[in-house]
Amino acid sequence: MKNNCRKWKNELLEAALTGATAGGLEEHLLTCAGCAEELAELRAKRERLNALLPLVALGAEPAAGFGARVMAAAESAEETRRGRAWRVWGWSGAIAVMATTIVVGLALQWRTVSTVPESELAGAKKLAKWRAPSDVLLETPGREILWKTPKLGESYLHVSEKSNEEE
Repeated sequence: MKNNCRKWKNELLEAALTGATAGGLEEHLLTCAGCAEELAELRAKRERLNALLPLVALGAEPAAGFGARVMAAAESAEETRRGRAWRVWGWSGAIAVMATTIVVGLALQWRTVSTVPESELAGAKKLAKWRAPSDVLLETPGREILWKTPKLGESYLHVSEKSNEEE
């Protein structure tokens, strides 16, 4: 239905239900094939519904065994759904295990693959041997003198003291 045919929508429905068409609608149906086709479809639906109406009015019952067939179909659908749920959980678990294995394998490979380049290793060795400038000053020849200088209360002479017992 085209945009300019939207104004005829209510008239089409009324014509399908009552069977009578208004004057302006008849002229439009002669020029618009889409609206004429829609009116034919609506009238066909009305005829199908009118054919079912006497069955509903008479209280027609479903065929014998209809309830049993519906219940059997519902039970088999439930069993299928339960089986499907276990399959889904099984596949989910398998995928989770595979993903975990891949992640752990990649992590282990990256850990072993990551090595330090030789240039960086040589720089690290030089840095380990580096000494502060103050260390150089402490290694002067005067250092020995400082170590040998007696502390306060000590003597320069290292004469052993004899006790009164030895005399």
